[in-house]
Amino acid sequence: MKNYIIAYSSIIFLIVICQISQAQVHNFDSLYKNNDTFRAFFEATPDFNDLFLSDEVMNITIASDFKNLVKKKGKDEYQPALFQYLMNDTILLTRNIKIRPRGMSRKNICIFPPIKLNFSSEETVLKQLQDFDKMKMVLDCRRNDANEQYLLSEFLVYKLLNILTDYSYRVRLIRVTYVDTGAKYDLDTRYAFIMENENQMAERLNAIPLDIRGIKDELIETTTLVNAYLFQYLIGNTDWSVPGDHNMLLIKSKDPVLTKPFVVPFDFDLAGIVDASYATPNPDVNISNVRERFYMGICLPESDIRASLKNFIEKKDKINALYQNTELLNKSTKQKTLSYIDEFYEIIEDENRLASNIIQSCN
Repeated sequence: MKNYIIAYSSIIFLIVICQISQAQVHNFDSLYKNNDTFRAFFEATPDFNDLFLSDEVMNITIASDFKNLVKKKGKDEYQPALFQYLMNDTILLTRNIKIRPRGMSRKNICIFPPIKLNFSSEETVLKQLQDFDKMKMVLDCRRNDANEQYLLSEFLVYKLLNILTDYSYRVRLIRVTYVDTGAKYDLDTRYAFIMENENQMAERLNAIPLDIRGIKDELIETTTLVNAYLFQYLIGNTDWSVPGDHNMLLIKSKDPVLTKPFVVPFDFDLAGIVDASYATPNPDVNISNVRERFYMGICLPESDIRASLKNFIEKKDKINALYQNTELLNKSTKQKTLSYIDEFYEIIEDENRLASNIIQSCN
C-alpha cells in the first residue's frame, strides 16, 4: 500500500510539473516561492517531506575540493561544497553546504572516507532539507567495481535490519556526481547511500539519543539487545561494542515507563556478509577472518534468545527475497551472500549447532 501511495504521488508530481513546463529544468526555490500549485503539492506530499519513504534512487551532485578532503581526512574539519538535488529530472534544488570526513576505520583504510552533510540553518526551512542536515553519506572506499559492490552490500545490510526491527537506521540509495574543484580526482558518478541522522531516527521511535560509554550490556532493553546480538552474528560482524560505545547507538524512550535504553546497530562494512578485502576481524575474538562467525553476546536466559530467534525465522523469506530480487549485486556477490545467509539459518534451525554456536558460546 505504501509503495502504491508513493507511486501515485510521483505520478501526480509529474502532472504538476508538466503543467509548469515540459522542456526545462526549473529552480526549486523559484517554483516554491512563486508557484502556488507546486508549493501546496510539495508540502502535502509525504514522500517529499521524508526522504526515506521511497526506494527510488536519488540524483545528487556535490562539488568541493576533494583533493583537500582526502589530504585532511584525518581531521574533522568542514569545508565548503555545492549541493544539487535533481528531483524527477525536472526540479533542481541547489544549496551551499559544508562537508567533512567522518567514520573511524574508514578514514584510515579508504581513499575517500564517508562524509557528513551540513546545511546552513537559514536554508533548512523545508522538512526535506532538515532531514539532509547533519546526515551521514557513505561512499565507496575506492573507485572500482569491487568497492562499489562492498558499498551496495552494506546498503542492503541496513535494509535487512529494517526487515527485522524498527530499531534500525533507514537508508536511501543515491547516485552522486562528484565535481572536484581541487582538480585532482576524476570522480565521475557513483553509488552512495544516505542514512537518517541519529536525532531523526530516535524521534521516529519516540526516543532521544544517549551518549554513554561504559554501560554494561545487561542494563540494555533485552529485546533490542538480543536482536542486535543475533543480527551481528547473522552478518558476521565483530566490529561493535556496547560498553565501548562502538557502532551501537543507545536511545532512551520518551515514555517514562520504559527505563532501559534501546540499542541500534550501525556501520557494517567490516562484516563477513560484505567481505570487503580490507576487512579484518576484531582482534579480541578468536577467529581468523571476517567470514567466520563469532557470537559476542553476553549470557542471557535461553528463553530470550529463542524469542528473538522466532523473529529471525519468521522473516527468513523476506530476507532471502531482499537479496534474490535485488539488481544491485552482481551474480557472484549475490550467490555468495545468499549462501552466507543460508549458513546462519542452518545453524539456528539445528538444535545442536544452535547450542554450541550461540546459546553455550555467550560471554
